[in-house]
Amino acid sequence: MQNISESLKRQREQILQDGSEEMLSRHTSLLEIAIISLYNRLVNTLKVDAAEFRASGAVIAMGAFGRGMIGPRQPVSILVVTADGSPWKESWMDEIADPMKEAGWDVDLETGEMGRLLERAQDDFRFFLSLLEGRYISGTRPLVDQLDDALEALIEQRRDSFLAELHRSVQSRDALLHTPESWLEPDLMKNPGGLMDIGAIRLGCRIASHIRCLDDAIFQGYLNRQEVDFLQQAEKKYTRLLNLICALSGNSTSVLRFEDQELLGNQLGYSARVGFLPVEAFMQEIHRFLHGVVCVSQEFWERLQESRRDTAPEDDYQADAMEMGLSAKYGKIQLQSELYPATAGHLVHLFYIAAKENLGFTNITRQWIYHHRNVLDTAAGDSMVRQELLRLICADAPDLPVVRRFYNLGLATSLIPELASVHGLVQHDAFHLYPVHEHHMRTLAELKRLFAGFYDESEPELSRIAGRVEDPTLVLLAGFLHDIGKSAGRDHALHGGEMIPSIARRLGLSLEESDTLQFLVAQHLLLMDSASLRDLADEEMLAQCALITKTPRQLDMLMLLSFADMLATGPRAQQKLRDTPVLALHERVYHLLEKGEPSPQAIADRIEQVRMQVEQEVADLVSKPQLENYFEQLAPRYLLSMPPGAIAKHIRMEWRLQHSQESLIWEATTSDGLANVTLLSREIPGLLTRAAGILTLRDLNIISAQVFTKRDGVVLLIFQCRLPEGSLQAPDWQSAKEDMQRVLEGKMSLEYRIAAHAAKRGVHGQTPSRTVPSKILIDNESSQIYTILEVYTTDRVGLLYTITWTLWDLQVRIYVAKITTKIDQVADVFYIKSNTGEKVTDPEQIEEIKRALLFWLDGPESSDNADGMD
Repeated sequence: MQNISESLKRQREQILQDGSEEMLSRHTSLLEIAIISLYNRLVNTLKVDAAEFRASGAVIAMGAFGRGMIGPRQPVSILVVTADGSPWKESWMDEIADPMKEAGWDVDLETGEMGRLLERAQDDFRFFLSLLEGRYISGTRPLVDQLDDALEALIEQRRDSFLAELHRSVQSRDALLHTPESWLEPDLMKNPGGLMDIGAIRLGCRIASHIRCLDDAIFQGYLNRQEVDFLQQAEKKYTRLLNLICALSGNSTSVLRFEDQELLGNQLGYSARVGFLPVEAFMQEIHRFLHGVVCVSQEFWERLQESRRDTAPEDDYQADAMEMGLSAKYGKIQLQSELYPATAGHLVHLFYIAAKENLGFTNITRQWIYHHRNVLDTAAGDSMVRQELLRLICADAPDLPVVRRFYNLGLATSLIPELASVHGLVQHDAFHLYPVHEHHMRTLAELKRLFAGFYDESEPELSRIAGRVEDPTLVLLAGFLHDIGKSAGRDHALHGGEMIPSIARRLGLSLEESDTLQFLVAQHLLLMDSASLRDLADEEMLAQCALITKTPRQLDMLMLLSFADMLATGPRAQQKLRDTPVLALHERVYHLLEKGEPSPQAIADRIEQVRMQVEQEVADLVSKPQLENYFEQLAPRYLLSMPPGAIAKHIRMEWRLQHSQESLIWEATTSDGLANVTLLSREIPGLLTRAAGILTLRDLNIISAQVFTKRDGVVLLIFQCRLPEGSLQAPDWQSAKEDMQRVLEGKMSLEYRIAAHAAKRGVHGQTPSRTVPSKILIDNESSQIYTILEVYTTDRVGLLYTITWTLWDLQVRIYVAKITTKIDQVADVFYIKSNTGEKVTDPEQIEEIKRALLFWLDGPESSDNADGMD
């Protein structure tokens, strides 16, 4: 037996070195030969009647082995079927299984008597399906034929219920598409479009029409040649990948784990292209296969169900006439080709009718669509196509059953070929979960939900904005196209905007419609980027946003698109949407567009109105002259950015500071996973840095920080933080305040504490992030008052502390800090001035800021890297 095991092991290892497609068939043949040889050896070594023994059992390949598509690292499933009352013993199984296990295979060998197997098949649907996939390898063939005949008899009795249950299993897997993990880490077996869907097609053919080969399904009309070729190609692709996944993970998982995707892409020879990593090219192909199999599966089950209804006895069901050449039958549109013109406009009109009436298509209608889909290739400028396409997008239900079918049949890419290059395209991060084509669909769906009133209670302000948009057509179309520029790799919004005029001409849009659509696509990041990276009190930024958006109507549409875009990106993006004051930005820009550029008098009037409201709230605490003196010491930016209630709270905090021996006043509130921390103190060097360090030690993710200094030296710090993930209670604010006091008294070393905290978190299993060089930008053009410093780097414990400490050491004062995080990458933006209260313009100081930050962020060598400082 040792010689057999060694020989099998050598042959298996040779196959493991083979990366070609032929490897799968070579491996399947090796398994078959091994089992036949081991079975014959068993017969020859047993002291029993050989003829009787051979007639009493048979070996059947199951699972992937039974389908003839199995890699050398996948489990090998074998079933030994025995005749009722046969002399087979359990110990004999080891004579077949042990040499294979010693050769390296993971063998799952099961035995069962014919009668018991059939009893189990009647009660266990999954086991019944596995028997249908079984394939004879060795032993007595009549026994396998007997099992096959029994299975066919069972099918005859319960064909309809078996098909219904099989289809339900396919539909149940669709629920995986609602879980973000299934997009980030697709399961090649269970995901919609995976191997189980391909297997369900094969089993559906077997149960419905005794078809055992996908090629034979073509003659029954269940599949066409192109679909069969695609399914076979996908099955080979998935199986080869499963073999590699098993090698990486050390087990039989079928999940494409995020951390393995990059390794697999490199191992399979995918190459980078401009703006894209090899892993992104690899995952784009995977998502294209998954989507393609889903499309074939949906068509297959519709054809199968309709073909079975067509063979049923005639009933009295009458089709309802709809318009010339179209009628409704069984909830589907039935087309009469001799009465319905085969034009591009009429083809798109079919889908509009389906969306408007909530109907599907009969098989005849789908065949008509398939045979005439090429008319869309030359439909540029067709007014009917324009009208019907826009009506379709507006009329479809929020879950987009008809728009998705229009896309899945390739009709959308016929009208807009630019969509083909972003089909399946992904960004390899945990922020952008969905491939671009799916993200487009989800963005459009969120817009339709918004206009349909789904968010009236949860997002009343957005719903009011949606109510002001009289015609949502163009913003819906923008949702369907907004990321079309991602094929360029960089600056995708602007690149997409450049693509829109030619797309608009092809669709027959007017010049005004084209301009609006181009604006929405090119600027769809404007509000989110401005709200997350800029100070909302920055009048120049507000004016720039107003200049770009031009009209309140365009601003409203852009706000709705921004909301839908983030909601359709993934849970991390949804968190960013909650953390970012984009609605507040919209409100301020909207006010600016309606009222125009604020004059000095308008600003003075606004401040006076704020003062009057604050006076009412603090009348019990300060006199009118004291309040006027307080206001005189405040910068206009503070008065224009703070609501009256917050100003009143800060006055009360300062009153407490003045009437106590404390060096600082600390208040904190928590709500909906966020913490707002307000700290007021007499001016202390490095106060922002130290406060940021204390918050870091509480695992609080700082989203934004603002610094206001009164002319009398009182400093106000305002932090917005996100609570630790999964935290059920607020931090111990009293303990945090006490630690802050220790730091100020020199009794606590923040640098040591933060380093120890970071090391502790690293020990407890934090996933290391992909190293990306930091980038430092200093902008003296965007603001007349402040220098804007932008830091792009990898997130880590104590990052804000490191940056603010470095700037404090260089005598740079921070007035506003905006922190934006995308998974492990951050963009921190600081509004800064020199220690003398002027913009930072000295070239030597600017150079030193850049080098110092790069040194602390990326290490000693990085400070000499000029690329990180451009």
